[in-house]
Amino acid sequence: MHKIPLVLLLSLSCCAAIPAFAGGGGDDGDWELGAYAGTSHPDSYDPLDPENGSLWGGRVGYFFTERWSVEGSFQSFSTDGSVSGQKVDVDLDALRVNGLFNFRPGKKFRWFLTAGIGKESTQADDVDVDERDLGFNVGGGGRWYFGKKRHFGLRADARWIEVDVGGDIGATQSNYEATGGILWSFGGGPPPDSDGDHVPDKKDNCANTPKGAVVDDAGCPKDSDGDKVYDGLDKCTGTQRGWAVDASGCPADADGDGVADMVDKCPATPKDLKIDANGCPTEDADGDTIWDGADRCPNTPKGVKVDPVGCPMDADGDGVWDGDDKCPSTPKGTKVDATGCPAPAEPPQPVTAPVIPESKQPLVLEGVTFARNSADLTPESSVVLDRVAASLKERPEVRLEVGGHTDSNGDPTHNKHLSEARAEAVRNYLLAKGVPGDQLTTKGYGSGRPVADNTTDAGRALNRRVELARIP
Repeated sequence: MHKIPLVLLLSLSCCAAIPAFAGGGGDDGDWELGAYAGTSHPDSYDPLDPENGSLWGGRVGYFFTERWSVEGSFQSFSTDGSVSGQKVDVDLDALRVNGLFNFRPGKKFRWFLTAGIGKESTQADDVDVDERDLGFNVGGGGRWYFGKKRHFGLRADARWIEVDVGGDIGATQSNYEATGGILWSFGGGPPPDSDGDHVPDKKDNCANTPKGAVVDDAGCPKDSDGDKVYDGLDKCTGTQRGWAVDASGCPADADGDGVADMVDKCPATPKDLKIDANGCPTEDADGDTIWDGADRCPNTPKGVKVDPVGCPMDADGDGVWDGDDKCPSTPKGTKVDATGCPAPAEPPQPVTAPVIPESKQPLVLEGVTFARNSADLTPESSVVLDRVAASLKERPEVRLEVGGHTDSNGDPTHNKHLSEARAEAVRNYLLAKGVPGDQLTTKGYGSGRPVADNTTDAGRALNRRVELARIP
């Protein structure tokens, strides 16, 4: 068993003898004393294998500022261990110096990060192990203070310790610790200032002043322009009295035109319009009653009716503006002339018949299309297929493969079946037109033979096709 170290006795004695005037809890110049206990998870190294166990210790710390502090600690840890299967008593003691960075100064709960070095001692008298090596540690934890003066509280720590074991062993030991204990803070820190306005709570008549506000000697916020936004938070400290202001203390400007609401004669001006000193729009270049800046079509011909954004209206959607449209009720989709009236029908264009491929190069049947995700031929396909049927009947010696192809969208198995069904639909159509069955075979290729890039709409359209290929 170890004797209780002198530093721990002094720490506990001081804790019991702290005078009533102690206060602060982590302010500039404060001291902190504490005692703690916890658990340690020591690393093993050849030849020593210590077990997990409980530890106890004491610490004394000093705050240079409310965020930075340094502390010294001593702790003792006794446990069982083994060397080559032999049970032994193991003592692991440590004397450490650590620096701490402390967060949330002045709050009841504060957390911290810590790092430091120490003398790490490992002793196992039964097997003559006595190592005293320099180690370093890192960790963190939190303090929870009680009472208004906040000089008494609880503390929890967790840390990792790395020790280079010297002597003939030459090993690295990594230990993990978790501790909890009591603390007592005392010393000459500044008096409490809960709202951080540099007026002590005892003299502060306005204890909940927002941070950043300028205060008087009694700790109450100043408001030099009387707009109810405190100096220090007020971005427009010279606002005229009586004017409405926004949260930053600047004159309210609902329409954002740079003219304060109190003097804006056009308080609903759309954004980006040119305005005069009264906040009213000044220009309408095309005379359509939509002010420049809000007018999306600023060059509308005079007299043309416009919509709310200043663009010419086209009620029947034929591309001829109302006012110029002599047929303002043309049905949608109707081709119109320059006056907006239906244009004369164009004569039908002759269809160029496909030819039978004379080489191994397949012939794409342009104009042969199907209903979406279906093998049903569209009516327009008959023009091309009728010419194919006529050509085949004139050349009975020619044998062709009807090949169906899809793009890469969708399930590959579904695409394969769909391409087969479409090729079969073309063959059945040609058979119905009198083409002998032994002239035609079918095959579905799915998306396996693209002729264009499947990553673009145009490429995928080219890949959705039916081809005729000459069979030798």
